Amino acid sequence: MIAFIEHGKIDKRKWDQCIRQSPNGMVYAMSWYLDIVSPGWNALVDGNYQAVFPLTWRKKYNLYYLYQPFFTQQLGVFSMEKNISEKTVSDFLKAIPDQYRLIEIQLNAENNFHDVGFSISEKLTHHLSLDQPYEKISNGYSENLERNIRRANKNKIVLSEQVTPEEIIQLFRKNKGKDVENLGAKEFRVLSHLVRESGNRKSVYLAGARTADGKLCAGTIFLKSNHEYIFLFSAVNEEARKTGAMSLIIDQFIKTHSGEKMNLDFEGSMDKNLARFYQSFGSKEVVYLQIRKNNLPLYIKWLKK
Repeated sequence: MIAFIEHGKIDKRKWDQCIRQSPNGMVYAMSWYLDIVSPGWNALVDGNYQAVFPLTWRKKYNLYYLYQPFFTQQLGVFSMEKNISEKTVSDFLKAIPDQYRLIEIQLNAENNFHDVGFSISEKLTHHLSLDQPYEKISNGYSENLERNIRRANKNKIVLSEQVTPEEIIQLFRKNKGKDVENLGAKEFRVLSHLVRESGNRKSVYLAGARTADGKLCAGTIFLKSNHEYIFLFSAVNEEARKTGAMSLIIDQFIKTHSGEKMNLDFEGSMDKNLARFYQSFGSKEVVYLQIRKNNLPLYIKWLKK
């Protein structure tokens, strides 16, 4: 039986055990991660935590709604069962309390679901299997990617793990961040908190690329999840675009972790140019679902169309 459990009554030890033992478990759904990205999150729990569903909520105009937190690509149903049936996903969604008048969330790639009561759209991420020798993986690189790597080496781009999350965030804010209105100081504090906590758990990998004169031109944040490394965040400037620095960073990460029974999850993208870049490493498309349901009062509903 699926039960609704408020945050203070969640058994986080059992919750995390479920996520760790779930074939589709992801770091996004670990209790410590949810505590950072969505403080006070509630939960749906089946039985003795055999399957779980985090409810990441907010309140506005005295109305409760479910949303997808920043830096949390996929959530939904996580289960110790090998295969999650469509009925199981449907049962969990039906168990969401009526108090949540608007639902705008993203399920994980193992959650299949069809229901006329929800608006459903497909989103894409890209996975690259690292469970093979580097030589075999790199044989799948596109010609353009190989040119970028050669260009980075020719321009004497130097890779370094001696980079801080603050440096990477600052680089992002000075470049692409100028055009991203929904990422502000609050969201970057969350990201810094995630990196610090992941560092305490020895599950974060920072990598930077510096020009010949030592200036940071590209940076990345990778997180170790249950069965994959997640390309959580990155930043580049114009120099990095010209020299192919990001290609070199990712290639080095793949080289370091090749042969591990893990995937590299590029975390996207619906942007065609980014998708093409991720595919240039030989990655494959993976579909996950975004679902939406609007039960807001009529006087507010039109605002959320």
